Amino acid sequence: MAGRPRLPVGTFGAIQTTRLGPDRYRSWTRFRDWDGQNRQVTSTASSRNGAITALKADLAQRMHVGDTTASLDAGSPFTVLAEAWLEDLMLDMDRADSTKEIYERELRTLVLPTFEHFTVREVTVSRIERFLKVQRAKSYPRAKHSKTILGMVLGFAVRREIIPRNPVKETTRMKKPPHTPKALTMEQISAIRIAARDWRSAPGTLGPRPDGQVRDLIEVMLGTATRIGETLALRKCDVDMAADPPRVYINGTVIVGTGKGVYRQEHPKTHESNRVLAVPAFAAEVIRHRLALIAGEDAEHLLFISRNGTPLAPNNVRRNFREILKLAGLEEMEITPHAFRRTGATLLANELGIQAAADMLGHTSTSTTKEHYAEPDRTVKSAPAEVLQRLGPDSL
Repeated sequence: MAGRPRLPVGTFGAIQTTRLGPDRYRSWTRFRDWDGQNRQVTSTASSRNGAITALKADLAQRMHVGDTTASLDAGSPFTVLAEAWLEDLMLDMDRADSTKEIYERELRTLVLPTFEHFTVREVTVSRIERFLKVQRAKSYPRAKHSKTILGMVLGFAVRREIIPRNPVKETTRMKKPPHTPKALTMEQISAIRIAARDWRSAPGTLGPRPDGQVRDLIEVMLGTATRIGETLALRKCDVDMAADPPRVYINGTVIVGTGKGVYRQEHPKTHESNRVLAVPAFAAEVIRHRLALIAGEDAEHLLFISRNGTPLAPNNVRRNFREILKLAGLEEMEITPHAFRRTGATLLANELGIQAAADMLGHTSTSTTKEHYAEPDRTVKSAPAEVLQRLGPDSL
């Protein structure tokens, strides 16, 4: 006997409805999903028609997701391709939500204003080349990010066989301008410490007095060379002050998500960023102080937290840090909290080697540490001078 006919992909069978109670109905049907699997889809509501309407709305969304690229071709508007790429991006479980938000923002602010009125086939090598030159005239990072996002969108089109090749790959390679990482000097660190101690503490200062969290945060960042989000994500259970030397476990970061507000993400920026760090005495002392303030709280309690009991927002900390820099007379130096990370990397690279610095920072490659974090030590050692002394007049 012939079996039940197979549903075409993206379609559903007969809708059935049952009454669950006096004011509760459930509707359900079979839906053949984009991967070929049949799945039961259900919805409930206070009326029979409401349950059916809710089910149909759910089915319409499922069909839309499954058919995102089915009707796309080279003559489709570029904006439609971009939205399809975004939908695909949101399904990527290997990318952090914060990364997805950055990609979406850069697509809408950097790429779409130029290409929103073109079809996919009209986004040609020559147009991309001209677009990137305009972006490069503004800044190298802007051009680099534009090229990356546009390349990802058009790479998606190639994988969906909408276009045969990715035109971004045919454009001229951009040469990165020379850049030398800059560490803080001991004089600058001292000035920042004094300013952080005295910030908003002068008699007559309006508003609430600072609680010392930014001051303590600076010390922990200096002692661990961590990112600001990683430091803000430290909890009671992430520190071991009984170890010798004391240790902290870097296994999360604080971020701001669209629609989510400020929250602790349960993993840092990359997998390699999960690490255990020994802590110098000055940073351990600050951590012990933070632990004493939250002694009665549970193990998941953050070391740094707002007055409302939420994680500190990195942008708010950066704003307060700029005020501290102004008090220190360093407002023109373009210093950010990330400078503490570069300063730690520079000291470690000079004293223990670039690999030790890369391990501390959680980098997979020393090239990243060397290019972006460790300020090169251009001081030539004294041994060559001793050898060259043999050429002096008294040695001949």
